[in-house]
Formats: sequence, structure tokens, C-alpha cells
Amino acid sequence: MVRFLIKKLYTKYMAVKYFLLILLFPLIVSSQEKIVVDGERNPISNVSAFNSLKTKSALSNNDGIINLSRFLYNDTIIFQHPGYKTKKIVKKNINEYLLMELDYQLLDNIIIAETKNNNNIKNSAEKKIYISSDEIKEITGTTTADLLEKKGGVSVQRSQMGGGSPNIRGFEANRVLLMIDGVRLNNAIYRSGHLQNIITIDEFMLNDIEVVFGPSSVIYGSDAIGGTIHMKTKELYFTNHSVWSGESFSSYNSSSRGLKKNINISFESSNYSYITSFSFKNFGDLQMGSFRPHGYKNWGLVNHYIDPDGSIVCNPNPETQIGTGYKQYDFFHKGILKTSDNSRLTANIQYSTSSNISRFDQLNDGDGECVFENGICLGGDDLKFHSYYYGPQKRFLGSLTFSLFGQYFDKADIIASYQKVKESRHKWKLEDYLNFNPEEDKGSELDMINQFESVDVYGLNINLRRGNFFIGSETSYNNVVSESSSNRNSAAIEDTRYPSEGSGLFSTAFYANVLKRFSHKFQVETGLRFTISKINGNYPDITDAGGEDLFNLLSESTSVSNSVLSGNLKLVYFPNDSWKISSVTSRGFHAPNVDDMFKVFRKGDIVTVPYKELRPEYSLTQEISVTKEVSDNLTLYGLGYFTRLSSAIIKDTLFMDLNPEPNEEYLVSTMVYDGEILTTFANQNADEAINIYGFTLGFQSTIFGFNINKDINIINYKNSNLNAGPFAHIPPLFGKLEVAKHYNLWSARFLCLYSGAKNANTFDNGGTDNLDETPVIGEDEIGNTLYAGLPAWYTLNFSIKYNFLDKSSILLGIDNILDAHYKTFGSGLSAPGRSIIFSLHHKF
Repeated sequence: MVRFLIKKLYTKYMAVKYFLLILLFPLIVSSQEKIVVDGERNPISNVSAFNSLKTKSALSNNDGIINLSRFLYNDTIIFQHPGYKTKKIVKKNINEYLLMELDYQLLDNIIIAETKNNNNIKNSAEKKIYISSDEIKEITGTTTADLLEKKGGVSVQRSQMGGGSPNIRGFEANRVLLMIDGVRLNNAIYRSGHLQNIITIDEFMLNDIEVVFGPSSVIYGSDAIGGTIHMKTKELYFTNHSVWSGESFSSYNSSSRGLKKNINISFESSNYSYITSFSFKNFGDLQMGSFRPHGYKNWGLVNHYIDPDGSIVCNPNPETQIGTGYKQYDFFHKGILKTSDNSRLTANIQYSTSSNISRFDQLNDGDGECVFENGICLGGDDLKFHSYYYGPQKRFLGSLTFSLFGQYFDKADIIASYQKVKESRHKWKLEDYLNFNPEEDKGSELDMINQFESVDVYGLNINLRRGNFFIGSETSYNNVVSESSSNRNSAAIEDTRYPSEGSGLFSTAFYANVLKRFSHKFQVETGLRFTISKINGNYPDITDAGGEDLFNLLSESTSVSNSVLSGNLKLVYFPNDSWKISSVTSRGFHAPNVDDMFKVFRKGDIVTVPYKELRPEYSLTQEISVTKEVSDNLTLYGLGYFTRLSSAIIKDTLFMDLNPEPNEEYLVSTMVYDGEILTTFANQNADEAINIYGFTLGFQSTIFGFNINKDINIINYKNSNLNAGPFAHIPPLFGKLEVAKHYNLWSARFLCLYSGAKNANTFDNGGTDNLDETPVIGEDEIGNTLYAGLPAWYTLNFSIKYNFLDKSSILLGIDNILDAHYKTFGSGLSAPGRSIIFSLHHKF
């Protein structure tokens, strides 16, 4: 009987034991699974683990997950990877994440960087693209803007050859944030139309470029609505022995007779390292394509140009865009000092300057067909300007970064930076030039208009990271000095582009962001950022200035403060090894800067004027993306996003009340500017929200050793206010097809870029989209010019590269093989025609 009871109790005990084991099995297994990550918490695949006798082993998968169940609790486990330092640790001391340090002496730096970024992209919720240092050398572009355009996903607008304004998801200029080495480049005079500032970033000094699509205001702050373009300069490392090395790069482009040269020298040792780089670029006048599949035989032709003496000259080759050439010089120096085993000090100096850069989109206004009568050139009588150009665009950046690897934070970065940006604009109407008498008219209304802007930017960034928890702050102050040397009326407010008595922008922000991986299948990231900004502008005494009634809208000193809370929620789910589903919900913002609020600017028959009631605009974006690895050789991906832009800053007609009586209104929308009656526009907050939505579809495949990459991007919008007109910056459908092949020392790349058409009735009313740069198709019944809108286009491009002598390579490419004529969306410049590219790269 006793034996029976014992047996029965034992049976029940075993049943309970097995039940609990089954119940707790997932937790037991989970506790045996660890995630191997690098210093930025990106998972590391193919990390091997073994005991000292090498009788037990394990390997991490693509998500960095490694199962250590075969190791005992007190076993010492050795972790190894070709690019990381070997790590020994007792199993009981391993937390959920195992951190491994990079070993830069064991693996090529480029491979390390690409591995880190590929892991980053794979595990991020939002869409990202990454341009490696190898791609920077291989993409046959003229400027950094070209790199973005040819990589795909970003369209680029150009008003002149020395320009390039990236457009991300229908947002451009000061709605796209530019960063360099953790320092924001967007300053107080970044405008809302089109920007050329990205060309001041020398592509030869870059190690890589990361483009984050969609709002990223939690980490980066104001302006990161469409996306963030973060450019990182060449990395420096410490070595056991002192090493000198260098690189030289030369290239030639036939479409502009452009020559680019770069040389950089680096020194690395056990305690300090540095690199110095110098680049020179010289571009001639750009040649457009001669093949016109769009059918408009005269569109974009430069039939006339103005000689320095004011003579109208017929262009012997109308496909040459006279006056587009320019020069650029870039200097870069970076040094790193090992101040202790746990700290580093990095100094970064960048300087860029250029020659004068013609505003080609203004110089060709009013050009007509070239007609000769009795040997005299006719047909260019409607050309408006003798001169219209940007002066040398100068950018200086100096920064000191102190990095600390400590007990309380895995890494702390303190970045103190200073930037000096100088710009100038110079214009002279042809009629004024021809009537100008140097002795009598100096400083009169016939004189040339010269405007000069200088911006000093002081910044302090503090970024702290512990595990997947990030906190930090950003403080900056922009001081803007705007001057004019026209002296037409020393007290006239409209002489300067911005307030003549000075203006400024102060901003401070605090943020926190955390990422939590609940398992190898599911992760959540969320964060908040609080920003306070204050903008001010100072004008001369309006009464003494005799200024236009328009400026009664402003006081002598205008100051506006704003505060904004932004945040995000990101989810990533991996149902299995072949699927990835992610969701991003984020709130971004753009706080008005000096250019938004205080600029005076003319374009065509419109003058943009200040408006002090301007407030921040906000975006709320929802993005869903799906990636499917169909096989080892084929990956499909697609994403859709919806952005609701509230209080959008739009350029619209400004009606001014000129009646001094408070109870009666006398509204007008014109003013006298530059001696002409022009319609007044101003940046204003839209009453109704604007909805922008889009899709990206694509695939990556490998067939017979050929890497194929295809994507298509569709962007559209819906404006609730039907009277506001179309929203600016919305490009037509665009995309790319790329086929690349690497074989031993050879590599080849075929690239097709394409764009759909954009109807004339979808261009904005304020002129930002440059409808007047599209083909003319006639006039309406009252004599207004009718435009066709932007024709569709595509280009075929091919390059081949050969590596020789271990340290040298030569590249030969042909861009726009069919010599097609086209303009990219919003551009005032015809794109390059067929271009032969030759480049030589050598390491020493």
C-alpha cells in the first residue's frame, strides 16, 4: 500500500515537473539566447563562440542571436569575429546583450563601415540608404548632390550648375536637414525654395553618407521633416606603429570640360592620427543633350547671351549653356588624440569657397530664337539681366569633439562647433547697365544691386548613450548680418535681403530615445524631444527710412518665441528569417528661421516680403514597410507613408491693410519694388492641413553574379484648401534601375534613371516649381503664356572600373549615352548631355 502511494505521488510529481518544464521551456531557451552587438547596438552576425578546449561552439545568426545552452553556467566562453577584438567572458556574467569592440587593424576599414551600416539599415524601422566610400569613388557625379541622385530615392533640383537641392518625399531646402559629423549645417538663412549649400561638402573628404527618410526630429531637431542627410568625414584610427599613407584622385567630365583633383595625406600612430585633404574643381560651360524625345525643338536652347559690354550676342552653339562654369576649392583637416584609455579628442576643420556662380535660370529669362537681319543679331531683346550671379560661397566649420567611454555611459560625446557662412547676390538689369553713367549714376537706381550675407553659428551638442538608451541636448545660436552696397537709398529697408540692423536665431533642445528588443523577432523604439527657439530681426527706423507701407506690418525690432514637442514610435517585427515588417509614427517640425520670416526677395513679377505672424509647421507621419527575402538571390520591398502637414509654411499672396483708420480696411497686394509694381507674396501658415502620401517599391536581386537594384517612387498630395493652389516641391514619379558586376579586378555598373511627366496645373503658384522653365506651348485669350509642364525623361549610363597594382584604379564612364535633352523637376538648367568620364585613383 505504501509502495503504491509512493508510486502514485511520484507519478503526479513527474507530471507536474514535465508540465512546468513545458510551460517554462520558452523562457529557459530565451534565457540561453543572447544578442551580440557592436558599439552602436547593431547586431553582429557570424560571431563564433567556443570554450577553451574548443569542445563546444555556437554561431550568431543574421540578427546577432547566439544560443549558449550547450555551455555550462561557469564556463569561460571565447567570442571571435574577423573584424572585432576577441572577447573572453564567463557565461554567468553575460547579460542580454554582448558588446564587442571593433578591431580596425584586423579588417579593412571600408568593410567594417559597410557591415555596420548594412546591419543598421536591416534592423531600422525607417527607410535608410547608405553610400559607402567605394560608391563615392565609383559614382560618376560632379558634386555631392549627384551622389544622392544616382544612389536613388532622392530627386535633385538645379537652378545653376553650381547647385543641387535634394528633395526627399516632396520636401526640400529647409525641410530637409543636412548634417556633417554630428553638426547641423542648416542655418538661419536656409530658404524654403531651393538650396545649393550641399555642394560645399567635398565628396572626397567623405567616408560615407546616410540618408534617413521621413521625420527624424527627435534625434536631429528642426527641419528634419522630409528626411536627414548625414555625411561623415573620413575615419581615423590608432595603430601600433606609425604609418603614413595618402590618396590622389583625378577625373575629367566632357559635358562641362570639368576637371576635379584631390590629394589627401594621413598619419596614424598609437596616440594620435590626422588627415589633411585639398580639392580643386574647375568646370566649364555645360553642354545639354541634342536628342529631343520630348519633341520641343527650342526648349532650353541658349540662343543669346550678354557680353560684358552689354552687347546681345547670338550663341553659335545654342546647346552650350553660356555662363554656367565655375571653380571650387575645398580644404579638410581632421585629427584625433588619445587623451586616455577611455577618452578621445577630435578636431575637425573644413573650408570651402568658390568662384562667382551665375544664376543661369535668371540670365536666360526672355531669350528668343536667334535671327540675323543685315548681319545684326536679333531676337534677344527680352533678356532682362546683364549680370545675375552668386558671389563666392564660403563655408568654414571648426569643431572639437570630446568622446568618453565610461562607467555610467557606454559613450558620451560633447561637440563644440563654430561655422562661418558667407553668401552674396549680385544683379544688374540690362536696361540699367546700358543707361548707367559711372560718373553720374554711382549709387543711383541704375547701379548694380549687391547683397551680402554673413552667418556665424555657435553650437554645443551633448550626446550620451548607455545600452539602447540615448539622451542629449543641442544648443545653437545664429547671428545674421545682411548688407547691401547698392546705396540706392541708405535707409531703404528693402535694399538688404534680411533686416539691415541684424537678426538672429537661438535654439535649445533636450531629447531622450530608447530602443528595446523584446526578442529577436520584435523591437520597439520611442523618443521625445522638446525644443525652444527664439528669432529676432531689427530694422532701421521706418519713419526715417521712408519705407514702403508694407513694412508697417513690422516693428523696428521683431522678436518671436516658439516651443515644440516632437516624438516617435517605431516598431520592427520579424515573423521569420525572410520577412520584416516595420511601422514608424513620428511627429516632426520646422521652426521659422530668418529666411522664412524676414526675407525680401524678387522673382519674376512677385516680391516675397516679411511676415511676423509666421509660426512653426508640424508634420505627423505614418509609415509602413514590408521586406521579403524570397531567396538568397531576391529581396522584395515596399513601403507606404502618409504625412499630414499642419500649419504648413506656404508662399501665398499677402494682402496689406493700408488704411490708417482702425475700423476700415484698404487691402492691396502690390507694391513698388525695383522700380516696378509687383505682386506681394509672403510665407504664411496654411489654414488647412496638407496631406502628402507616397509609395516606394523595389527589389534587389543577384543573377549570374550580376547585382540588380530597382526602385520606383511615387509622391502625391491633397490640399484641403482648394483656393491655395498646388503644393510646391512634389516631384513626378521617378526611380532607377542599376545592374552591377564585380569580377576579380574589374567592376562594371549600368544605371538607368527615369522620371515621369508633371502636368502644368500641378505646379505651385508661387514659382518655386519653376513652371516657366518648362516648354512654352502658346498663349491664352488674354495673352498669358501657356506652359506644357515637365516632360518625362530617362537616361542610360555605364561605367567600368579596373584595379591594378593593388593600390590604383582607373574608371571610364559614359553618362546619358543617348545624349537626351531634359530638365529635372524644378530646374532652370538643362541637364548634361552625353558625358565621357575618366578618373584615376591611386593610394600611396
